[in-house]
Amino acid sequence: MKKALLLKTTLALALATPLLASAESQLVTGTGTANVDLNLRVVVPGFIALKVGTGAILGNTSTVDLVDFVLTDPQATADGNVAATSGGVVPVQLLSNIGNVNFSSAGADLSNGTETIPLSRIAVAVGGGTLAHPTFGAAATTVTPTSGRIINRTSNWTYSYNHQGATAPVGAGNYQTTVTYTAVAP
Repeated sequence: MKKALLLKTTLALALATPLLASAESQLVTGTGTANVDLNLRVVVPGFIALKVGTGAILGNTSTVDLVDFVLTDPQATADGNVAATSGGVVPVQLLSNIGNVNFSSAGADLSNGTETIPLSRIAVAVGGGTLAHPTFGAAATTVTPTSGRIINRTSNWTYSYNHQGATAPVGAGNYQTTVTYTAVAP
């Protein structure tokens, strides 16, 4: 008896399996037309890619570029804007497929032990592109899509240092900080 039940169950499953995983089908006899549908789907994940400095936009690069201001003796004792001696023009790119992106920058004052230079003395001019520099430490700005939900914005940011050698001199040394740029979905 058990053998017969097992045989019937196996036969029923074998016959039902095509019905569980079958595609649409249509049988037409004679000269008619058979039509069936097939669903297609493409799943595209959302992404945000940000590049500040050298390197490729769609890769993870751990190299952090350096913008260097090395003052001359006359510049050290005067007030005025100082151009970077190296790395002053930084290529940037923001690429995304999710729509609006909030963009910000943050960093501490430049320090040399206990002495500091306010980060606000670093200015950034935007040239040759459509990606504005976010104000250091301010609320994020919204970058809008260039087409549909796609953002593809590039620029060259030129950094300068407003030295106050005559009105607010600082001690000799290397003053450093790291600025973090953040692009995030709202």
